[in-house]
Amino acid sequence: MKLRMRGLAVAVAVATAAGAFVAAPSQAASAARTVTIWSGAADAKSDNQSPIISAWAKTQGITINTVYKKNVRDEFIKATPDGKGPDLLVGAHDWTGQLVGAGVVAPVALGGLANSFSAATKSGFTVNGKLYGMPIYSENIALIWNKRDSVDPTGKSFADLVNSTSGLAITRDLTNGDPYHWSSVASSFGLTLFTRDKSGWTTKLGYGETGSDAYANFLANDAKKIIRPADGWDQSACTLQKGAYIISGPWMYNHAQDTISGCSAKALKSSELGIANIPSAGGKVVHQFSGVYGYWQSSKVAGQPNAVSVGKVLRYVGSAEFQLALNKAGNNIPVNQAALKAMTDKNLAAFGIAGVNAYPMPSYVFMDTVWSKVGSAEAAIIAGKYTGTPGDFLRKAIAAAQAAIDTK
Repeated sequence: MKLRMRGLAVAVAVATAAGAFVAAPSQAASAARTVTIWSGAADAKSDNQSPIISAWAKTQGITINTVYKKNVRDEFIKATPDGKGPDLLVGAHDWTGQLVGAGVVAPVALGGLANSFSAATKSGFTVNGKLYGMPIYSENIALIWNKRDSVDPTGKSFADLVNSTSGLAITRDLTNGDPYHWSSVASSFGLTLFTRDKSGWTTKLGYGETGSDAYANFLANDAKKIIRPADGWDQSACTLQKGAYIISGPWMYNHAQDTISGCSAKALKSSELGIANIPSAGGKVVHQFSGVYGYWQSSKVAGQPNAVSVGKVLRYVGSAEFQLALNKAGNNIPVNQAALKAMTDKNLAAFGIAGVNAYPMPSYVFMDTVWSKVGSAEAAIIAGKYTGTPGDFLRKAIAAAQAAIDTK
């Protein structure tokens, strides 16, 4: 997930830096035209972004210096307060809270790109109402269907798919559930894993809110009709190859095109796969999770002579031009809406369209606890292993999870 930014307010900072930077003219010019990026990619061979950025940067007289770090986030947090480290950091949106808390990244302004990204996409990089990252691509789940053996799900309800000959599948461990995938169902009852305000996620769990009774009753009475593929991605892909509809992500779209050992069905061609919106089980808008990648600007940039160059690079990675090039290089789904509409791979484009209302996944340090407690509660309700009413059982589990959060 990557980057963005337009309209950096750097004129004063650049003027100040120009007066304070003591160097030969050639050194000053070089410093002003060099932008350093830190990446968590293993090496240059596995980095499909820097070559695209570097080629464009040359046309602007800018040199891109990409450095690969194994523990890139931790090293960035350590280096920046001492005025060291890169100008830009690239990574997943769920680093934002920690980076902002450490004071090592600066807010960015989208400028002319303001209408290029959905509000949900921007929320992944937003803390206390301020945007800190430039989004470049995303991943989210959608409804994947087998054109070879099933019928087009367009216009069909959630219940229609569940009761169809092919059936509907959602991954779920018998004990721990799968709250990531099932969030798409919960959201259709008006629930989100955490509540949200204008800044994005709060730390208050949302599955105990209005709609919890309806969702819990759905789990108790209807969820057993949903196919639960045997544990493992191979079995899920095999289920899709046999004709079932499945709620999953681009990784499943790709895997369904592989030959699965022990599966009686043949691999699907990309032309035999379709991507559609997830229908609403509860009648409300579906908000599945998304993962967004992007770029952050180091808090030290404003005082540097290359601030203008850094701003240009940020604006470029947020552009449709860059994101389309990245899509062709790595099958990434753009978040710039113009790039998303211009994609030639219609299935990948459909993932992006299906995820237009997706919420970037929360990034709190206590997420493992939340996933475990919520998933276990959902699995228990589906299995009929609950006490009291399904709604009461779910709310008690959420209260226990909230107590665990509040003590951290």
